[in-house]
Amino acid sequence: MTTLIINQLILIRHARTDYDRSYVPPVNPPLDETAHHDYAAMQACLPKDYRWIISPLKRCQDTADQLIRHGASYASKQDDARLQEQSYGQWHDQNVSALWQDELSYGDKHNWHFIHPNRIPPDGESFAQVMKRLAPALPEYAAKHTVLVTHGMVIRALIGLAMGMTADQALALDIAPLSMTGLSHMVTGAVTTPGNGGRWQLNYLNRGF
Repeated sequence: MTTLIINQLILIRHARTDYDRSYVPPVNPPLDETAHHDYAAMQACLPKDYRWIISPLKRCQDTADQLIRHGASYASKQDDARLQEQSYGQWHDQNVSALWQDELSYGDKHNWHFIHPNRIPPDGESFAQVMKRLAPALPEYAAKHTVLVTHGMVIRALIGLAMGMTADQALALDIAPLSMTGLSHMVTGAVTTPGNGGRWQLNYLNRGF
């Protein structure tokens, strides 16, 4: 009989960032020091012995540092460039209304995001490409109990991959700043024939602090 092994994957989006919301986000904006986040409450919900894997971008590094300052602990901590946010290429720092008028009003639209998941910004990547780059990483992240500190689009992509969503379905998920999403992964012992629920379970989504 196969031993049942279930690992937990906790996805944390970085805290609120400081930039003009009428513009496409910069590549690496700072955290918003006026945001009223409860880092102490979040860290109290985190296990103390999970490994942490963090996006190298400053807003994720600073969020992880804040959680640690408020009492969070971990088994190990490392950075992973695969957890970087979707690149908007030449569209970073561009006014959304002007960009819409000049480029985005043409072509396919998405109800819940200003860019269709298959649209590739100049020198950037589409959301569908984000899902593709993260697909081989997801089993690695789920190989141990893990906390990921990363970005909204990355979290949408990872949830979508785990739950078998299409890119347009995953893009419809709402992921708030300094929120936490939990997934369980049945590493061994799963019934893998169709109709048995798959290896992944979504435990909670977008729990804000």
